[in-house]
Amino acid sequence: MKFYVIFLITILKLLIPSKSLHFKPNIVIFLADDLGYGDVGVFGNSTVRTPNIDALAHDGIKLTHHLAAASVCTPSRSALLTGRLPIRTGMFPDGRIVVNVFAANGVGLPTSEVTLAEVAKTVDYKTALVGKWHLGLNKDYRGDMAFHPRNRGFDFYYGHILTNMKDWSNEGDRVLLSQRPNIYKEMAAVLFVGLLSLIFLVKVGLIGRGLCVFLLFLMISPMIYIVFVFNNMTRLNGLLYRDFELVEQPIHLETLSYRYTQESIKFLKERERDNNPFLLVVSWDHVHTALKTLKKFRGKSQHGRYGDAIEEIDSGIGDIMNALDKFGFGRNTMIYFTSDNGAHLEETGMNGQSDGGSNSPFRGGKAHPAVDGGIRVPTVIRFPGVLPRGKVIEEPTQQMDMFNTIVGLIGGKIPKDRILDGKDILPLLQFKESKTPNPFMFHYCGPHLQAVRYRPDKGKSVWKLVSELPNYKPGEDKCYGLACSCSNTIKQDPPLLYDMTSDPGERNPINYTSNPTLQKIVEKITDAISEHKKSVGTPESRMTFFKLLWRPWFQPCCNFPSCSCSDPLYKDFVDQ
Repeated sequence: MKFYVIFLITILKLLIPSKSLHFKPNIVIFLADDLGYGDVGVFGNSTVRTPNIDALAHDGIKLTHHLAAASVCTPSRSALLTGRLPIRTGMFPDGRIVVNVFAANGVGLPTSEVTLAEVAKTVDYKTALVGKWHLGLNKDYRGDMAFHPRNRGFDFYYGHILTNMKDWSNEGDRVLLSQRPNIYKEMAAVLFVGLLSLIFLVKVGLIGRGLCVFLLFLMISPMIYIVFVFNNMTRLNGLLYRDFELVEQPIHLETLSYRYTQESIKFLKERERDNNPFLLVVSWDHVHTALKTLKKFRGKSQHGRYGDAIEEIDSGIGDIMNALDKFGFGRNTMIYFTSDNGAHLEETGMNGQSDGGSNSPFRGGKAHPAVDGGIRVPTVIRFPGVLPRGKVIEEPTQQMDMFNTIVGLIGGKIPKDRILDGKDILPLLQFKESKTPNPFMFHYCGPHLQAVRYRPDKGKSVWKLVSELPNYKPGEDKCYGLACSCSNTIKQDPPLLYDMTSDPGERNPINYTSNPTLQKIVEKITDAISEHKKSVGTPESRMTFFKLLWRPWFQPCCNFPSCSCSDPLYKDFVDQ
């Protein structure tokens, strides 16, 4: 009898996944750019083909309530890599510019922050980032590379150091002009009025000719700066690096996703030889504008070039998954697929066509942090033998949770000298726990806390208290211009309360003023806000307007003065 009991216990230990792994798992993170919840087949889209992402969900777990820490690229990505809210790291915008728009400035993820890659290296992992970085380059001078991925824990880097931009389409579109379409008319008006004023002041003798020339120079200089920057974003920011070497400027966008796939496969092949555990982050350029793909994907989807880009991502994921299996990594690798924020609803092309996606069934999109369309992202986790297959988790989780979860899986140490906002969700993923370890989640736009999510211990409802909403166009869930602004919002006093379980689209706020039960919920959220703000203190943004401006003396350039080069490893590639 005793033998059978021991035998049964042994079998159960083998069948039930354990948090303590007897091997060091490999980690692959697939991070899409601006991909909406409703853009993926397994998340409800029946018109875009994503068979490889869907397969990950069928073999793993689909997270239907997974949240980015911000609704735009730079702060969201900083949170994913550190497990900390941008408000704590300083990687939050404090002005009209909501992301880092220039490679040539001193803005970046503080070197005092600990990244997931840095933790992985302490436990002998080989680490690689392929694709978009968007967390800084130089800190104090051109070439110091303080914020470069190679100095933030990654052994290998191949990718665009900033972000894809619609300027790269070579169709005449300009990202900055889309924000200020009348900028040239405004400057002409200022110049005209300024010249008349200077002529008048000289005529009446209030200023001399020398002072007049000096004042004219002061007036014209910023205009020259603006015109130059607005018309050279492709060359200034289209920077492709292989490790520390600038290998391409400007970037040939059509082949970029293909190259990211090939570089990822090369990294995996090298790991087959050295047998080291690895962390690979594949950070796609898609589906951020400009939307350019290989010829074989163009015009093949039902959703124009946006759909083509989604299908190219999916194909790349399939190729990398095949490589994992080919090199023997498929069964001991955790795959985490997600997007940095929701789809960009306001994005349009030169001909007025939509170049953004779908966040259905949620309201809003990229740069709309108070509503779920901006931060609830399509997410799948697959880990054979450790996580169950074909499951769905509806509990609210955060991308920041993956820092703690992955650090625990690889045997690393969680930093103890700072507050982490993520939690280890492995027990939830293994269905050993049924509730999220995050009772409260805080949603910021820049320095403004706009909403708080609350998951009580009992019941199934997830509550959300919203104090600010985007200033939408009448009858639409879109803002004026290219994106919503953190400063142009509609304050809600009293705050709006939503039951996110029964009303995920946030269309029907609940009147809680005469309901004691709901009032207690609001009180708990209010108390949590008070405690949270104490822990944050007085934050200082590293992304103020003036810090984000282009600095010529920081500008990288290959083959000066042309600032033009092409990656030699792909010079013979022909896109057929």
